[in-house]
Amino acid sequence: DMTMTTSSSTRWWRKLAVTTHPIMAIAGSNSFVVINLVAVVASLATTASARSQHMMCTSPAFLGHHPQVAHRLQQSSTTLFGGFGGVSSKDKKGKKKKGGGQSVANKKMTPQNAKKAKQQLLERYGGDLNIGTQERIDKFLNSLEPHLKETAELYKTTTQFDALVAPMTPADRNRLIPPVQFEMAASDKAKLQKLMEEHKLTEIDLHNVFQQATWDASADAKATQADIVGGQMKPELQQRIDKACSFVVDATKTEGAVGKILDVGCGHGSIVKSLVDAGLEEPDMYVGLDLSSEMIKNAVDRYGSARNGRTGKGRVFVADDFLAHDFSVYGNGDSNDIFDGVIFCSALHDLPDMIGTITKAASVLRSSGGKLVVVHAQGAQHVLGQNQANPVMVSRGLPTAKEWSDMVAEHPEWGLTLEHEPADPRSDGDLKYGYLTVLSKI
Repeated sequence: DMTMTTSSSTRWWRKLAVTTHPIMAIAGSNSFVVINLVAVVASLATTASARSQHMMCTSPAFLGHHPQVAHRLQQSSTTLFGGFGGVSSKDKKGKKKKGGGQSVANKKMTPQNAKKAKQQLLERYGGDLNIGTQERIDKFLNSLEPHLKETAELYKTTTQFDALVAPMTPADRNRLIPPVQFEMAASDKAKLQKLMEEHKLTEIDLHNVFQQATWDASADAKATQADIVGGQMKPELQQRIDKACSFVVDATKTEGAVGKILDVGCGHGSIVKSLVDAGLEEPDMYVGLDLSSEMIKNAVDRYGSARNGRTGKGRVFVADDFLAHDFSVYGNGDSNDIFDGVIFCSALHDLPDMIGTITKAASVLRSSGGKLVVVHAQGAQHVLGQNQANPVMVSRGLPTAKEWSDMVAEHPEWGLTLEHEPADPRSDGDLKYGYLTVLSKI
């Protein structure tokens, strides 16, 4: 429990810390108020996601309009070309492997190597992964230019406050939240809007500040932890991801295929092995994109050596904003019909504009058989829990089957049909099979 006094200068919702306790006590000016916080905000560092991400390139369009954000991103503004798996295109006997040598030797570490890797990881994070990750996040945010830092903080606190009161009925709001807190929240929102207009910032820009801060900070830890277990999740979760990957890979083998897929939110390359195992034939058939440059560095370290023996090209990993990225470079100057498949593995809920994201994904899919696949192995209910815990990072849940049907009907320009409906949150199907949506391009 936390007890705080309310005053015109106190922003109590800014003081909310990570807590598993369902009750936070707040002392009002004349009374003691108890608020249920089961669905309240958590800190940036606690977002749980199986997310993976990749790419090291910055969007000229975005950076041109926002040099203050560009300053942070340009420290690692390089496009990296690499292949699946840090392995040679020859086997141990020196023979060239089928498919350009893209087999991925993700093997669980021996106990001795695992112990060493854990020790080295702890050293890099100052002895504690949680504290070290939060310190990295804080360092990133504190390095922002003053106006951007202030705007981001206002965005965070107003988002948290809105998430706090959203589940409440009007009666509960009036009973539990002192009027002065609503007045201060309104004042903060007005100030936030003014700063955004003055500096030409959007909610997407601010959302991405926290996304990049968090994923950059946790990249080394997540990648190393995956290395220790051989890049495998629990068997039932891994099977769900493998199934999703098979849909996008199969699209590369149908009539009219262009021979290329896009992995959005690739992180450190967590689904690379699944794609290879599903039959993706050549390294240069893959493009991985992630907002986090640190995730991309880790992906390239692990999967950046294989090459297509015929073209000499490997996979492309790019760090950029999916909504701002220019995909025409992969389509000979054309930004449409570039990929046979686009997959969001534990990533769609991290993007701030759902409709804009699907619109762009549909546009880069080839017509007549292109596949858009969205998978979250832990299920839709898991994402709702992330949204409740940290609405700054995860602004909403994944679309339900009905929402997908409605969106497809309302946006005929997408040219998508719903091929595989996801199970609804809290359903037996969600628990048993996780979240999987497959759409086909007409």
